[in-house]
Amino acid sequence: MGVDPRPAAPDLIAPNRGEGRMQSFHFRLERILSWRRSEFAAEEARLTPLSMERNRLEAARIRVAAARDQARRDLLAATELNGRDLVVHAAYRAGLAREQAALERESAGCAGRMAQQRARIVDAHRRVLLLEKLRTRRLAEWSIQWDRELENLASEVYLARWSSGRG
Repeated sequence: MGVDPRPAAPDLIAPNRGEGRMQSFHFRLERILSWRRSEFAAEEARLTPLSMERNRLEAARIRVAAARDQARRDLLAATELNGRDLVVHAAYRAGLAREQAALERESAGCAGRMAQQRARIVDAHRRVLLLEKLRTRRLAEWSIQWDRELENLASEVYLARWSSGRG
């Protein structure tokens, strides 16, 4: 009577049941990796309001430049100008120049904050990549060990069949 090979097969792929068999892959730092991924996503999300602020400032800068150009065109197109009109026009252009300078200061501050946020994003991404690389390396090591264990078990099954067939 021969030995049925089917009962031995589940043992080859079953996880560790306390019988000295290999356990399924588990990365001990998985929670930290998950936290780092969340941290990276949060850092990326913090860039969005800064980008929106930059876009708002750029739109305001374009609006002020258009108003300055329109004021210049209106001054050149005027047929009659008196001293009061020139004073009002000069005050308006001075106000636009102050607004333009304030927008440039705000834009420079926003650009600085965006650069700092991008640096934080790069840092967070680097930390995620480091853990992912470690996880990949550990998975490769585990896979090699798993393959060795499967090979050993296959050898044991073969030897058990061979010896039972001879005995």
